[in-house]
This record gives sequence, C-alpha cells and structure tokens, in this order.
Amino acid sequence: MGDVELALAASARPWAGALHRFLADHGGARVRAIVMGPEEAVAETYDALIIDDVCSFLTPRLVDQVRRHGRLVVGVYDARDGADAKRRLLECGVDDVIEAEAGPDEFLGVVRAVLDLAPYAPAPAAATPPERKGEVIVVGAPPGGCGASEVALALAGTFGALLVDADDVAPSLAQRLGTPLLPNLRTAIDVVYHQSGSLDEVIVDTGVPLLPGLATGEDWGQLHPGEVDAVVAEAAAVHSRVVVNVGSGLERPHVGEGRFGLARAMVRMADRIVGVGLGHPIGLARLVRWASEAAALAPDTPLVLAINRAARSPYQRAEIENELADALPGLPVVFLPEDKRVAEAAWAGVPVSRGPFRRAVGRLAAEVVV
Repeated sequence: MGDVELALAASARPWAGALHRFLADHGGARVRAIVMGPEEAVAETYDALIIDDVCSFLTPRLVDQVRRHGRLVVGVYDARDGADAKRRLLECGVDDVIEAEAGPDEFLGVVRAVLDLAPYAPAPAAATPPERKGEVIVVGAPPGGCGASEVALALAGTFGALLVDADDVAPSLAQRLGTPLLPNLRTAIDVVYHQSGSLDEVIVDTGVPLLPGLATGEDWGQLHPGEVDAVVAEAAAVHSRVVVNVGSGLERPHVGEGRFGLARAMVRMADRIVGVGLGHPIGLARLVRWASEAAALAPDTPLVLAINRAARSPYQRAEIENELADALPGLPVVFLPEDKRVAEAAWAGVPVSRGPFRRAVGRLAAEVVV
C-alpha cells in the first residue's frame, strides 16, 4: 500500500501534533486536512479520519456519513478516562480505536490495518431515503440579560419552527412557557443514540413546538456538543426550520472545548445566526465581541444583529447603527422595542402574540431569511 491520506480532527491532545510531525519527517502517510467541524469531515477527500472520543462533533451520524463516502474512521481515547471513553467510540461505529498515548508509528499501523480490511460498502442509493435538510437558525447573546431566549421564542413562532433550548448556561424556555422539565434535550439525545423512540415524543406543544433544555446550567456537563449537534441535525431533517437558543459564551479555552463548547458547536452548524444585544455602550461592546467570535467560528454564515429593548429615539438608534457599522460593517441591524406585552406574556407563560415587539420580530425574521 502506498502513502495514505489522513484527516485529523482538531485535538488538544499531544498525539495529533506528534503524529503530524512524525509523518512530515518519516512519511508513510500524508495529512490531507485538519477538520474543525462535521461539514469539513464529510467534504474533504482522504482515506481515513482520526478523531478523539471527546471531539465536539463526533456522533454516530457523522461516522456513518464519513463511511458512506468510502472513508474509514479511527477513534482515539485516553485510557485514564476509564472504559466509557473506548465504549463511546465503539458505539459511534468507528472502525478501530487506539490509545492517545500510543506512538505515531502505532497510529500509522492501526490506520494501515483498518485500510487493509474490506472497505465499507454504502447502502444502495434506493435504500437510503433522501434527507430534507431544514435551516438551523441559532440565536445567542453576550452576558447581561439581553433577552435572546425571548427573541428565539418569538422567531420560532413567526417561522412556525421547532424551538430548541440548547442554552447550557441559563436554560429557561421550559420555565418561561410553564412546561415540565422532562422530557428534554437529554431525553432527545437518548432517542437519537439508542433509537428509544421518536423525536416527536420529546417535543412539547406550547403554542410553539419546544424541545426543552436542562433544568439548570449546573448540569451543563451532561450535554456533549457532538450529541446535541446530532439531535439538531435529526430535527432539521424533518422540520423546515429549527431555531436554537444558545448560551452566552463563545470564547474558546486554552485546552479542549471547555465550558462553552456547546454554543460554539451550534454556531458552527448554523445556517443563520442572530446576535442579540442591548442598546447602551456596554451592551454594544459585548455584542460586538460576541458577534466577532461568532463570525470567526462560522465566517460564511449570515449574521443579523438585534438590539433588544431599544429606545425609540431616532438619534439614539442612528448612533447605535453607526457604532455597529464601524465595528461590524455590512451586518443588518434590527431594533426590537420595549413592550409591556413581553412581561405580560412571560407571567402568563405564553408566547408574545401581538404588539410592537412581535411586529419588530417579524422584521427581524425577514432579515434572517433574505
């Protein structure tokens, strides 16, 4: 067998850099791509993908898609994490596994052994129903009580879309709409991974179809970004639009995915992004930072800015537009006014049905789908 072409899923573990250097010095294989998300893993051309068990976008769905394109998958796990790390890779359907502490020559040996096996044969085209991919619209905001959850709720109602609470910092949509905390996103993950039912069974009818989030942000460790990615992708296969409310942080830690990995994963998979901010100097500074981080994560994804609880003064609005145009040129800006009906609807546990806020969200929706 000649040199094989590899794709390495971005990893903070030492094995990735060591393998890359080894292959550059000694040959035997070529690193074709460092993949940062599921779309790249499917779109790039290579022979085998090497990916960590903790990678944010690792899912059974991704492994199946990669293998259906005629490529194989090797999973990497840290033995110090216990048996669950290796088990998760096997449950995802990888072709083989290797410990993170293995040497580069051992990595290459496992890859070659996998490629020497009979190649994966995709199911006949007739046996695979066409997948209808709906739009995923991610709504987020910087810290500071900007009202992104209320905007996401109103947008979902305007579009007739499924609303997903993927905010693992301050989940609130179930409480906002007075619905039980179960079933929720954790239940939906079990459905997708273990075929224990249908996603329809975990969606709550609140006037807007809702997939509730966690009971509290303290449980954020229960949501693996790759697992939520799979749930949203599954939902987008049957819903024309899915609106996803995410947590307030997008910054990346020095090692691994860290606290805000879920929000980053959702932004990366979005077809449209809405950033919500407040119309005062601190609020604008925070929104600019949040939007800049979102644009870095998804540079080709359309981004719309919404200034919530905005003053009615034309002068103030013009000043806000000028500030945002200087910092984030070319991005549409929509003003959402203060409206007492929002508080009234929250006390009643229902979506806002009419009034200035709802009309402004209609204008926001029009910008989002342009």
